[in-house]
Amino acid sequence: MKEGQCIRKKLCYHKTVLFNINIRCSLKKTTKKTSTKKISKKNNKSWWRRVWWLLFKLFLIFVAVTVVYGIYLDQQIKERIDGNVWELPAAVYGQIVDLEPDSDYSLSDVVTLLKGAQYRQQDSKATRPGEFIVQNDAVEIYRRPFTFPDGEEQAFRVRITFYDNRIDRISNLDTGRDFGLLKIDPKLITMMHSPNGEQRLFVPLKEFSDSLIKTLIATEDKRFYDHHGVSLYSIGRAIFVNLTTGRTEGGSTLTQQTVKNLFLTNERSLSRKIREAYMAIILDARYSKERILELYLNEVYLGQAGSEEIHGFPLASLYYFGRPVNELTLDQQAVLVGMVKGASYYNPWTQPQQVIERRNVVLKLAEQQGIIDEELFNLLSQRPLSVLPKGGVISPQPAFMQVVRSELRKQLGDKADHLSGMKIFTTFDPVAQAAAEQSVTNEIENLRKSTNKDLQTAMVIVSRETGEIRAIIGSAEPRYPGYNRAWLTRRAIGSLAKPSTYLTALGQPGRYQLNSWLDDSPLSIKLDNGSYWQPKNFDRKFRDKVMLIDALALSLNVPTVNLGMGLGLDATKNTLQALGVPQDRIPNLPSRLLGALELTPLETAQMFQTITNNGQRAPLTILRYVLSDKGELVYQNYPQQIQAVSQQSAYLTTYAMQQVVESGTSRSLKAKYGSFNLAAKTGTSNDSRDSWFTGIDGKNVAVVWIGLDDHSPMKLTGATGALKIYSEYLQNNPPKRLQLPVPQNIFMVPIDSNGQWQCNGGGVRSLPAWTINPQSLCSGSPQATSNQQAPSWVTDLLNN
Repeated sequence: MKEGQCIRKKLCYHKTVLFNINIRCSLKKTTKKTSTKKISKKNNKSWWRRVWWLLFKLFLIFVAVTVVYGIYLDQQIKERIDGNVWELPAAVYGQIVDLEPDSDYSLSDVVTLLKGAQYRQQDSKATRPGEFIVQNDAVEIYRRPFTFPDGEEQAFRVRITFYDNRIDRISNLDTGRDFGLLKIDPKLITMMHSPNGEQRLFVPLKEFSDSLIKTLIATEDKRFYDHHGVSLYSIGRAIFVNLTTGRTEGGSTLTQQTVKNLFLTNERSLSRKIREAYMAIILDARYSKERILELYLNEVYLGQAGSEEIHGFPLASLYYFGRPVNELTLDQQAVLVGMVKGASYYNPWTQPQQVIERRNVVLKLAEQQGIIDEELFNLLSQRPLSVLPKGGVISPQPAFMQVVRSELRKQLGDKADHLSGMKIFTTFDPVAQAAAEQSVTNEIENLRKSTNKDLQTAMVIVSRETGEIRAIIGSAEPRYPGYNRAWLTRRAIGSLAKPSTYLTALGQPGRYQLNSWLDDSPLSIKLDNGSYWQPKNFDRKFRDKVMLIDALALSLNVPTVNLGMGLGLDATKNTLQALGVPQDRIPNLPSRLLGALELTPLETAQMFQTITNNGQRAPLTILRYVLSDKGELVYQNYPQQIQAVSQQSAYLTTYAMQQVVESGTSRSLKAKYGSFNLAAKTGTSNDSRDSWFTGIDGKNVAVVWIGLDDHSPMKLTGATGALKIYSEYLQNNPPKRLQLPVPQNIFMVPIDSNGQWQCNGGGVRSLPAWTINPQSLCSGSPQATSNQQAPSWVTDLLNN
């Protein structure tokens, strides 16, 4: 082979090899690229598979967490709703009045009683519970339903007829049957604080009117009965309004609002709203719409009364309108429904015009929903707001409630720490309390202007027959809490101590009668420390002799001391104890006869209750019943009376106190109240440091004190100070005639101008005498009368 051919063959060979190598490399590269693509696709599928698996696991975790969280929320909801939803405050009620045929209540008495219990007088017909009408000698009442201590009573219509200022007949107008006893439901006077400081009065759904419920739903949640706790429509509408108008509108359902009020705070956050929605769905699933409505109606915030929050329609109804929630008129219902949007902004006490505008919006919505028609809308939207002033119906009554709490502690012990939901029935008389408050508020300002701007006062009203405390004023500012002078302040009672000395004497009819003569001449008594006490009469005059009845009527000091020393300090001390004065409060000093005896107004009232109740002492009490939150009787007061002193001596002493009004130191009352036979006694302590007055009518004993907290003298006596407050009180709460039953062996016997008994008639006036045989008074038998001539001033007094 030629060299050139050989070279070409080699080159061809090398080219072929290189070509083959290139082909193989190219094939390898192509194969490698194809393999990489397959691996990439496989890896992508695996990645997405892992992502989806991760998302699925996260979803499962979310579902699990949601379910677990839902179980937790459900447990929270269940524990509260099925248990005690609220720590309810204790409701404190006034007196339950029992009316019976032939009881001593006049038509005007019953009308006053009904108005005090917030019944409304109508012109022609009582169509709703809480209303009454007066027709000639009768009153027709639509009595409210109420759960009394002995059971629940439904609403019914009753007619009470009167004859000779007494109840003649009580008839049930629904059944035609007569009542032997009719109970008037008491007024809710205040609420004792719950542990969380909220004020609430629970009422079941059945006691809410349909119109109120329909108006609320029309205003706040039209689709309440259609959604399942959360309304997507309402949320969408709210978002649309917020975006298009710029104003804020909520999309919460009534169920969501219930959840927020019961379980959540007012925090504005997404997490809180999500929790609210979730709990609303659970609440709606677990409970009926009716139960949710009941919770909402009793929970919603509707304003502030001082430091206490007003929760629920039932309590708001009483605060703003003074009537139970089922007695609200349609326009009043609309006011409360309108306040749901913002109780501070729509406050009837501070923003009346805004409230009227909001009320009319609610009424318009009610018209659009067919709850009312156009004619009724036009009528209701023109009505004034007619909201009661703050504290007009429910007020704290600080002085009265201090004594209530003390008595609860005394009677219930440790149970007094757990009063939530209890009903406490007291002896409170809203008419007497209002009259006392008004008299103190009006008169104390006048007295301060003429004497001292720091004057303080206290006043108590107690039942003359039962000893039940009707009203308490603890200071010159009755509605403000503070030091309770009626309960805690002991001051020298001055001449209010004198009737007990005369009572002691009249308990000894062989020695003393009302016409007995007492010595009224200068007196000097040596005390244990060697000094001498020389009492004087207030006018600094001496009258030589004075009849016993006139010495008390004119509140003369010297005859009283002579009488007391003749009886002995031990004898008068025993009488004070029998009247209810604590033994450790009775000093063994002669000055005690003129009032160096420090008592509280309540302790003083106990004395005069005993004297003027025929000598029967009824321990002062302020509680009647206490019911648990389940309606069980926890405490009941059983009235107790003991014959502390003789009926005869008590009757004679009360008769003498009636002469205090007739011709003595309280005769300023005679012009207006002379026909009521009032009994009274003025009192002034040493240096005029204290002004006292006690007045007694057929119903009550009233005690008034005026003084300065630092015991400084003032320019007031019992007649120029405390008596003025009592006189004002009678104008606000007219008295009842005081007619005491005449005890056995008490006879009216005439006396002449010398005070001698005139058993055969004649004489200048008659006095009651305690004797078995009236003729024995004139037969020369030992009697308390003297044959001495009466002083000329006594003759003039008797003749006038």
